[in-house]
Amino acid sequence: MSTHDDETGKRCTRHPDPSPVNMLALALLGSRMPSFHHDVASKLQSLMMAIDELQELAEGVEMAAAAGSAATAVRELTTLFATNRALAKAPQRRPTPIGELFARAAERAGVRTSGELPPCTVDVALPSIAHACAVILDLAAGPLSMGRTAEITGVIEGKTLIVLVSGPPGVPLPNNAGDVLALATFALEREQGALRCNGERYVIKLPLTS
Repeated sequence: MSTHDDETGKRCTRHPDPSPVNMLALALLGSRMPSFHHDVASKLQSLMMAIDELQELAEGVEMAAAAGSAATAVRELTTLFATNRALAKAPQRRPTPIGELFARAAERAGVRTSGELPPCTVDVALPSIAHACAVILDLAAGPLSMGRTAEITGVIEGKTLIVLVSGPPGVPLPNNAGDVLALATFALEREQGALRCNGERYVIKLPLTS
C-alpha cells in the first residue's frame, strides 16, 4: 500500500497511513466501474437522443429554452463521465504541458492557484496524474472557509520537474487524508514520479519529456 516520504527521504509522520479497510472499500467501488461506465454510456446516449427530439418538437420560447438547458446539462454530464471513464482506462503516457496539467487539476479540485511554473512538458498519463495533483491541491487548499487557494511553483532539476504546492497556514486535514494521499502516491510513482512533503508543503516530482 503506497505511503509517501518527507523531503529528507524518511517516512512522512505528519499524515496518517492509509486505512486498509478504506482502501479495500475504494477498490470494491472501483471493481464496479467497467460495467457502470458501460451502462451509463448507453443511458446517456438515449437521453441525448430524446432531448434532440424534444428540441425539434418544442413549441414556444419557454419550452425551447427548457430543452436547451437540458441539452447543456447533458453535455456537461457527458464531459464529467468521459473524465471519469478515462481515469479507469490503462494509463498512456504522453508529453503534456505542465500548465495544462495543473489547470485541469485546479479545475477538478475547485482551487484557485497562484505562482509560476517553468514552461515545459512532462511525460505522464494526463487523466490519472491530473487526478493525483487535484487531490494534493485539495488537501493544500483546505475547506471553503480558508479561501480554497494554493500556491504552486516549479524548478527543473535534470530530467525531473519539481513542483512545490502550499496552501494557507494551519489547514486542517480531513479524515481520509492518508487514503487519498496513498492513491496520489500510487498514481505518481506509476508514472515514474514521486510525492514528498515537508510540513504543510507538498512536493510533486514529475518526469520531463525526453
